[in-house]
Amino acid sequence: MKSYPPVSFKITVKGVEELNYRIEEKTAFRIVGVSHPLDKEIENNFAAVPQMWQNAAINGTLEKITPLMNNLLGVSVCTDEEDWRYFIAVSSSAEIDNSLDEYVVPACTWAVFSGTGTGMSIQELEQRIITEWLPTSGFEFANAPDIEVYLSPDPDNLQYEVWVPVKK
Repeated sequence: MKSYPPVSFKITVKGVEELNYRIEEKTAFRIVGVSHPLDKEIENNFAAVPQMWQNAAINGTLEKITPLMNNLLGVSVCTDEEDWRYFIAVSSSAEIDNSLDEYVVPACTWAVFSGTGTGMSIQELEQRIITEWLPTSGFEFANAPDIEVYLSPDPDNLQYEVWVPVKK
């Protein structure tokens, strides 16, 4: 006996919702915080990064770095020259102890997208930027980190920006 499942088709409509952005030039700046290696399999990071944030909240890391800053950052360093790492950090020139990592984000042109919602909505926005906006924007992804800027600390109603490094 043989059985064949019914043939089905899935149609996905993209680009229905607008993506508001601005282009911004920024000089190099230093970040300090904690970092964790990123997996080369991007899908694995969608689980690992939220777990890293949860651990940072539980173990006191967020309390330690928040007095140093204006906004909390999530920084994905996936450049060719370095190991892939994710930082929970703040922009700061303050002296730090050995328990924190530091990294200098290079000067770059950034496409800056605003969003609101939950931690999952920021991942959805990042996916839309890469799959919908970038291919039709006239820009290419530049060799620099991408940055999440958390403007509001309320986890149930986040206000954030996603900074994508771009070049013409």
